[in-house]
Amino acid sequence: MKEFRRRQTCALIAGLVWLISTVPLQAQKAKPITEEELRPWINEQFGCEPNDKPYFWKLDYYDFKGDGNEEAIVVASSCATGTAGPDVHSVVGRDASGALTELKLPEVDKSAYDSMFGNRNSDLTVNDGLLVETFADDVQRESPLIIRYKWNGNEFAVASIQKTGVYKTSFDCAKAANETEQAICHTKELAGLDVQLGDIYKSVFTRSSTSERVALRSEQREWLAGRNKECLIYKSWVGCLRELYQKRIEELSKRQGAQPAHRE
Repeated sequence: MKEFRRRQTCALIAGLVWLISTVPLQAQKAKPITEEELRPWINEQFGCEPNDKPYFWKLDYYDFKGDGNEEAIVVASSCATGTAGPDVHSVVGRDASGALTELKLPEVDKSAYDSMFGNRNSDLTVNDGLLVETFADDVQRESPLIIRYKWNGNEFAVASIQKTGVYKTSFDCAKAANETEQAICHTKELAGLDVQLGDIYKSVFTRSSTSERVALRSEQREWLAGRNKECLIYKSWVGCLRELYQKRIEELSKRQGAQPAHRE
Protein backbone atom coordinates (compact mmCIF):
# COMPACT_ATOMS: atom_id res chain seq x y z
CA MET A 1 0.00 0.00 0.00
CA LYS A 2 2.82 2.38 0.88
CA GLU A 3 4.52 1.56 -2.41
CA PHE A 4 1.26 2.27 -4.30
CA ARG A 5 0.83 5.62 -2.61
CA ARG A 6 4.45 6.47 -3.31
CA ARG A 7 3.95 5.71 -6.98
CA GLN A 8 0.76 7.82 -7.05
CA THR A 9 2.60 10.76 -5.48
CA CYS A 10 5.48 10.46 -7.95
CA ALA A 11 3.06 10.31 -10.85
CA LEU A 12 1.22 13.41 -9.58
CA ILE A 13 4.45 15.37 -9.22
CA ALA A 14 5.60 14.29 -12.67
CA GLY A 15 2.27 15.43 -14.11
CA LEU A 16 2.53 18.83 -12.47
CA VAL A 17 6.09 19.30 -13.73
CA TRP A 18 4.97 18.43 -17.27
CA LEU A 19 1.99 20.80 -17.06
CA ILE A 20 4.11 23.73 -15.88
CA SER A 21 6.74 23.09 -18.55
CA THR A 22 4.12 23.18 -21.32
CA VAL A 23 2.56 26.56 -20.34
CA PRO A 24 3.14 28.94 -23.28
CA LEU A 25 5.73 31.66 -22.69
CA GLN A 26 3.30 34.46 -23.50
CA ALA A 27 0.91 33.24 -20.78
CA GLN A 28 3.58 33.53 -18.13
CA LYS A 29 3.94 36.73 -16.14
CA ALA A 30 6.49 39.08 -17.71
CA LYS A 31 8.29 41.81 -15.82
CA PRO A 32 6.70 45.29 -15.99
CA ILE A 33 7.93 47.71 -18.67
CA THR A 34 9.68 50.64 -16.99
CA GLU A 35 10.88 54.10 -18.05
CA GLU A 36 14.46 52.87 -17.75
CA GLU A 37 13.76 50.15 -20.31
CA LEU A 38 11.77 52.44 -22.60
CA ARG A 39 14.38 55.20 -22.83
CA PRO A 40 16.92 53.28 -24.97
CA TRP A 41 14.07 51.80 -27.01
CA ILE A 42 12.72 55.29 -27.85
CA ASN A 43 16.22 56.59 -28.62
CA GLU A 44 16.75 53.73 -31.05
CA GLN A 45 13.39 54.26 -32.73
CA PHE A 46 14.05 57.98 -33.35
CA GLY A 47 17.78 57.80 -34.03
CA CYS A 48 18.70 59.68 -30.84
CA GLU A 49 21.96 59.47 -28.94
CA PRO A 50 22.13 56.69 -26.33
CA ASN A 51 22.47 59.22 -23.50
CA ASP A 52 19.43 61.28 -24.57
CA LYS A 53 16.59 61.23 -22.05
CA PRO A 54 13.07 61.21 -23.52
CA TYR A 55 10.49 63.17 -21.55
CA PHE A 56 7.49 61.07 -20.49
CA TRP A 57 4.17 62.93 -20.59
CA LYS A 58 2.34 59.72 -19.76
CA LEU A 59 3.17 56.12 -18.91
CA ASP A 60 0.14 53.97 -18.15
CA TYR A 61 -0.50 50.26 -18.37
CA TYR A 62 -3.28 47.99 -19.64
CA ASP A 63 -3.54 44.33 -20.58
CA PHE A 64 -4.92 44.62 -24.14
CA LYS A 65 -4.10 41.01 -25.09
CA GLY A 66 -5.74 39.55 -21.98
CA ASP A 67 -2.74 37.33 -21.23
CA GLY A 68 -2.06 38.73 -17.76
CA ASN A 69 0.73 41.03 -18.98
CA GLU A 70 0.18 44.77 -19.18
CA GLU A 71 1.37 46.73 -22.23
CA ALA A 72 2.82 50.21 -21.70
CA ILE A 73 0.84 53.19 -23.04
CA VAL A 74 3.51 55.77 -23.83
CA VAL A 75 3.17 59.48 -24.65
CA ALA A 76 6.64 61.03 -24.70
CA SER A 77 8.96 63.51 -26.39
CA SER A 78 12.07 62.21 -28.09
CA CYS A 79 15.19 64.13 -29.12
CA ALA A 80 13.46 64.88 -32.44
CA THR A 81 10.36 66.62 -31.10
CA GLY A 82 11.69 70.17 -30.61
CA THR A 83 8.96 72.42 -29.17
CA ALA A 84 6.08 70.75 -31.00
CA GLY A 85 5.06 68.51 -28.09
CA PRO A 86 5.12 64.72 -27.73
CA ASP A 87 6.07 62.75 -30.84
CA VAL A 88 5.82 59.32 -29.24
CA HIS A 89 2.28 57.91 -29.06
CA SER A 90 2.80 54.17 -28.70
CA VAL A 91 1.59 50.99 -27.09
CA VAL A 92 4.63 48.88 -26.21
CA GLY A 93 4.62 45.21 -25.25
CA ARG A 94 7.00 42.27 -25.33
CA ASP A 95 7.62 39.72 -28.05
CA ALA A 96 8.16 36.00 -27.44
CA SER A 97 11.78 36.62 -26.47
CA GLY A 98 10.84 39.32 -23.96
CA ALA A 99 12.19 42.22 -26.06
CA LEU A 100 10.16 45.43 -26.37
CA THR A 101 7.97 45.71 -29.45
CA GLU A 102 5.39 48.26 -30.55
CA LEU A 103 1.75 47.29 -31.05
CA LYS A 104 1.26 49.64 -33.99
CA LEU A 105 -1.90 51.63 -34.50
CA PRO A 106 -3.56 51.44 -37.92
CA GLU A 107 -3.31 54.34 -40.34
CA VAL A 108 -6.47 56.42 -40.65
CA ASP A 109 -7.64 58.11 -43.85
CA LYS A 110 -6.36 61.70 -44.11
CA SER A 111 -9.92 63.01 -44.34
CA ALA A 112 -10.32 62.20 -40.62
CA TYR A 113 -8.00 65.10 -39.82
CA ASP A 114 -9.73 67.78 -41.92
CA SER A 115 -11.30 69.32 -38.80
CA MET A 116 -7.87 70.02 -37.27
CA PHE A 117 -5.61 73.01 -37.82
CA GLY A 118 -2.14 74.21 -36.89
CA ASN A 119 -0.09 72.36 -34.29
CA ARG A 120 -1.92 69.15 -33.42
CA ASN A 121 -1.17 66.72 -30.62
CA SER A 122 -2.88 63.74 -29.09
CA ASP A 123 -3.19 61.83 -25.82
CA LEU A 124 -3.74 58.10 -25.27
CA THR A 125 -6.11 56.71 -22.63
CA VAL A 126 -8.10 53.53 -22.06
CA ASN A 127 -11.89 53.50 -21.77
CA ASP A 128 -14.03 50.35 -21.61
CA GLY A 129 -11.15 48.26 -22.92
CA LEU A 130 -10.60 50.52 -25.94
CA LEU A 131 -7.50 52.58 -26.62
CA VAL A 132 -8.69 56.18 -27.07
CA GLU A 133 -6.62 58.77 -28.94
CA THR A 134 -7.89 62.29 -28.23
CA PHE A 135 -6.55 65.04 -30.48
CA ALA A 136 -6.15 68.75 -29.78
CA ASP A 137 -4.89 71.69 -31.85
CA ASP A 138 -5.57 74.56 -29.40
CA VAL A 139 -5.98 74.49 -25.63
CA GLN A 140 -9.12 76.66 -25.86
CA ARG A 141 -10.92 74.36 -28.28
CA GLU A 142 -12.97 71.24 -27.63
CA SER A 143 -11.44 68.01 -28.94
CA PRO A 144 -11.85 68.12 -32.73
CA LEU A 145 -11.04 64.43 -33.22
CA ILE A 146 -11.28 61.26 -31.13
CA ILE A 147 -10.24 57.87 -32.54
CA ARG A 148 -10.96 54.64 -30.65
CA TYR A 149 -8.98 51.43 -31.31
CA LYS A 150 -9.84 47.85 -30.35
CA TRP A 151 -7.42 44.94 -30.02
CA ASN A 152 -8.86 42.21 -32.26
CA GLY A 153 -6.59 39.41 -31.06
CA ASN A 154 -3.79 40.09 -33.50
CA GLU A 155 -3.58 43.87 -33.88
CA PHE A 156 -5.31 47.17 -33.19
CA ALA A 157 -8.18 48.12 -35.48
CA VAL A 158 -10.20 51.34 -35.67
CA ALA A 159 -13.40 50.98 -33.64
CA SER A 160 -14.81 54.49 -34.20
CA ILE A 161 -13.92 58.00 -35.37
CA GLN A 162 -15.60 61.02 -33.79
CA LYS A 163 -14.87 64.53 -35.09
CA THR A 164 -16.41 67.98 -35.13
CA GLY A 165 -18.58 68.91 -38.08
CA VAL A 166 -19.00 72.14 -40.01
CA TYR A 167 -21.00 74.81 -38.21
CA LYS A 168 -23.12 77.59 -39.68
CA THR A 169 -21.21 80.77 -40.49
CA SER A 170 -21.91 84.03 -42.30
CA PHE A 171 -20.15 82.65 -45.40
CA ASP A 172 -20.28 79.41 -47.38
CA CYS A 173 -17.85 76.99 -45.74
CA ALA A 174 -17.70 74.97 -48.96
CA LYS A 175 -15.98 78.02 -50.47
CA ALA A 176 -13.67 78.77 -47.52
CA ALA A 177 -10.76 80.66 -49.07
CA ASN A 178 -8.08 80.07 -46.43
CA GLU A 179 -7.20 78.07 -43.32
CA THR A 180 -8.59 80.75 -41.00
CA GLU A 181 -12.04 80.49 -42.59
CA GLN A 182 -11.85 76.69 -42.50
CA ALA A 183 -10.96 76.79 -38.79
CA ILE A 184 -13.90 79.11 -38.08
CA CYS A 185 -16.22 76.69 -39.90
CA HIS A 186 -15.06 73.79 -37.69
CA THR A 187 -15.08 75.62 -34.34
CA LYS A 188 -18.51 76.09 -32.77
CA GLU A 189 -17.66 79.18 -30.71
CA LEU A 190 -15.96 81.01 -33.58
CA ALA A 191 -18.70 80.07 -36.04
CA GLY A 192 -21.27 81.56 -33.66
CA LEU A 193 -19.28 84.80 -33.37
CA ASP A 194 -18.97 84.97 -37.14
CA VAL A 195 -22.77 84.67 -37.54
CA GLN A 196 -23.30 87.34 -34.88
CA LEU A 197 -20.87 89.71 -36.60
CA GLY A 198 -22.49 89.04 -39.97
CA ASP A 199 -25.94 89.92 -38.62
CA ILE A 200 -24.73 93.16 -37.03
CA TYR A 201 -22.80 94.12 -40.16
CA LYS A 202 -25.91 93.63 -42.32
CA SER A 203 -27.98 95.68 -39.90
CA VAL A 204 -25.53 98.61 -39.95
CA PHE A 205 -25.15 98.31 -43.72
CA THR A 206 -28.92 98.44 -44.25
CA ARG A 207 -29.25 101.56 -42.10
CA SER A 208 -26.40 103.39 -43.88
CA SER A 209 -26.45 105.79 -46.80
CA THR A 210 -24.96 104.87 -50.17
CA SER A 211 -21.65 106.58 -49.45
CA GLU A 212 -21.53 105.10 -45.95
CA ARG A 213 -22.09 101.62 -47.39
CA VAL A 214 -19.10 101.98 -49.71
CA ALA A 215 -16.89 102.99 -46.79
CA LEU A 216 -18.28 100.25 -44.53
CA ARG A 217 -17.74 97.55 -47.15
CA SER A 218 -14.12 98.64 -47.63
CA GLU A 219 -13.59 98.78 -43.87
CA GLN A 220 -14.96 95.27 -43.39
CA ARG A 221 -12.71 93.89 -46.12
CA GLU A 222 -9.71 95.44 -44.39
CA TRP A 223 -10.79 93.92 -41.09
CA LEU A 224 -11.08 90.46 -42.66
CA ALA A 225 -7.63 90.77 -44.22
CA GLY A 226 -6.20 91.84 -40.87
CA ARG A 227 -7.95 88.94 -39.13
CA ASN A 228 -6.29 86.44 -41.45
CA LYS A 229 -2.83 87.93 -40.89
CA GLU A 230 -3.01 88.59 -37.15
CA CYS A 231 -4.36 85.23 -35.95
CA LEU A 232 -2.02 82.66 -37.45
CA ILE A 233 -3.37 79.12 -37.21
CA TYR A 234 -0.66 77.67 -35.01
CA LYS A 235 -0.92 78.29 -31.27
CA SER A 236 -3.60 80.16 -29.30
CA TRP A 237 -5.46 80.99 -32.50
CA VAL A 238 -8.92 80.41 -30.98
CA GLY A 239 -8.37 83.08 -28.32
CA CYS A 240 -6.90 85.48 -30.88
CA LEU A 241 -9.87 85.12 -33.25
CA ARG A 242 -12.35 85.33 -30.38
CA GLU A 243 -10.88 88.62 -29.20
CA LEU A 244 -10.86 90.14 -32.69
CA TYR A 245 -14.48 89.14 -33.31
CA GLN A 246 -15.66 90.44 -29.94
CA LYS A 247 -14.00 93.81 -30.51
CA ARG A 248 -15.46 94.12 -34.00
CA ILE A 249 -18.94 93.13 -32.79
CA GLU A 250 -18.75 95.69 -30.00
CA GLU A 251 -17.63 98.40 -32.42
CA LEU A 252 -20.41 97.76 -34.93
CA SER A 253 -23.00 97.37 -32.17
CA LYS A 254 -22.27 100.91 -31.00
CA ARG A 255 -22.80 102.20 -34.53
CA GLN A 256 -25.98 100.19 -34.83
CA GLY A 257 -27.40 101.78 -31.71
CA ALA A 258 -26.40 105.32 -32.65
CA GLN A 259 -27.35 105.20 -36.32
CA PRO A 260 -30.95 105.90 -37.42
CA ALA A 261 -32.46 103.84 -40.20
CA HIS A 262 -31.69 105.37 -43.59
CA ARG A 263 -34.39 105.70 -46.22
CA GLU A 264 -33.34 105.84 -49.87
